[in-house]
Amino acid sequence: MTDIYDLQQTAENSWQAKYHGNYGDYTIKITLGENFKVKKYSCTCPSGYQPCKHISFVLAEIKKKASKFEAKNASNELSVADVLQNVSLDELRGFVIDKAKYNSDLTKSIMLQFAERIKPAEAKNTGNKYAQMIGEALAEADTDYDYEDYYYDEGYSVDLSILGEWAEKAQKLLTEGKFIDAEQICKAAIEEFANWYEDTEDSYVEISLIDCISDDYQEEFVEMLKELAKNGQTDKKQLYEWCKTEIAKKKYFQISSFNLLNDLMLELANDVSPADFIASQEKVFEQILDKSSYEAQKVLQRLIDFYNANNQKYEAEKIVEDNLQIDNFRKIAVEKRIESKQYSDAKKLLDDKLKNCDKWRQNEWKELLLTVAQKENDTDEIRRIALEFLEIKFDNEHFAIYKKAFSGEEWTTAFDNLYKHYNTPKNQRNKGFSSDVAELLKAENLTERLLEYCEKYPSLSELQKYHTAFSTLFPQRTLDLFQKVLDKFAESTGRDIYEKIAEVFKQMQKIAGGQQVVTIMAENYRAIYKNRPAMKEILKKGNF
Repeated sequence: MTDIYDLQQTAENSWQAKYHGNYGDYTIKITLGENFKVKKYSCTCPSGYQPCKHISFVLAEIKKKASKFEAKNASNELSVADVLQNVSLDELRGFVIDKAKYNSDLTKSIMLQFAERIKPAEAKNTGNKYAQMIGEALAEADTDYDYEDYYYDEGYSVDLSILGEWAEKAQKLLTEGKFIDAEQICKAAIEEFANWYEDTEDSYVEISLIDCISDDYQEEFVEMLKELAKNGQTDKKQLYEWCKTEIAKKKYFQISSFNLLNDLMLELANDVSPADFIASQEKVFEQILDKSSYEAQKVLQRLIDFYNANNQKYEAEKIVEDNLQIDNFRKIAVEKRIESKQYSDAKKLLDDKLKNCDKWRQNEWKELLLTVAQKENDTDEIRRIALEFLEIKFDNEHFAIYKKAFSGEEWTTAFDNLYKHYNTPKNQRNKGFSSDVAELLKAENLTERLLEYCEKYPSLSELQKYHTAFSTLFPQRTLDLFQKVLDKFAESTGRDIYEKIAEVFKQMQKIAGGQQVVTIMAENYRAIYKNRPAMKEILKKGNF
């Protein structure tokens, strides 16, 4: 692929490449297993597909390059190993240092490979020795941003895969039992990402950069810190205090690390200071302006989880009851009242919400109101609420509830009214055909009326969808309708048209007498459309 450039192997099974795409240059990184099987990958393109097409493009180039390398080795050509046999350690060290000055990728690779070998006394900063390395790596992150591209929904990309590489490094150190270094990497990655985001956002990004960055990078580091704490491989009090100090910094407020660090504090709270944890979360909640927001819910849910884990059920329930402005908590409160048969209180909570709720968000609350009506056997309410759902769109669940609320004679009138509602011009779609009418007739097993409705509004797609409801009782009328609709459909040209005809023929063959009708229709199409070789080919392929 000519669009691929700078393809290089960065480790034994890891490769990196650049790709010149429609929206700029992308960075692709691939880790391979046996037989070139892709184990991990990343691409900074804005594609929503995973994996994107660039992964396969680069994989193909890797295979080519590996094949050439094998051929070169087989030819006994001079290798790097051969040359280095005659190079002294000092010469080699000097060469690498000189090259690294002008090659950031080489610098990052050296740091990743050997950073833990640096002794504290040799570090240039007195704090976390990994902070500078990760900070500098992030400073070089590829933030391919174009406001016009974003405006036209073409996206932009942020390559932070260097964090993924540091996460792998930390995990490797954990496996090797080098817990202090693993912890330092995790902390440095979390701190430096927050610094990078704050600096990047302040410098030029006009929209929320965080929307284009996966939380996975931060979650990996926090999960490793949790693992260290759980296995007694770090000082829990020190880790708790570090979390508390970090979340107080402004740079965390808009990024996922804020909640992740608070969640880590929850894990440590019982072993450190339960009272301090509760106070810290209450302080965070006080600082949130919108007490009904998702952010507020996260904080309170953290406290609820803490209380439940410590068998303090009353305190957990009190948080819910005191914060009914949060939808999830109100729903829990309603469900609790329904379970304890406090239906009046449940209805009051629901009515209060429905009065101050956007119309498009009312359905979940109406569902609960319908549940209450069923519990109370309130026929009028059941009819009213179920009908509200059905008038918007037919569905079998609400239809069954609605029908059950009527006696036989009453149902006839209710059914007719619902039929009329669906059959009005404003509710008809697809040139007069209403799927709501069809679904209603199907639910009532009014097979002949459904067939008549399909005959009144002939449509191939609708006939394919509903014919099984009436084809057994009325096979010939169904086949006649199929032939009428398909003959009209066949006047159009194109392979997709012919494929559809073959698909419908298969459906028709399953109807009594359909095999013969299809055979005749196929012969007629060959005669009428004799200048359509693609149609003939597809019909032949389908054995028609």
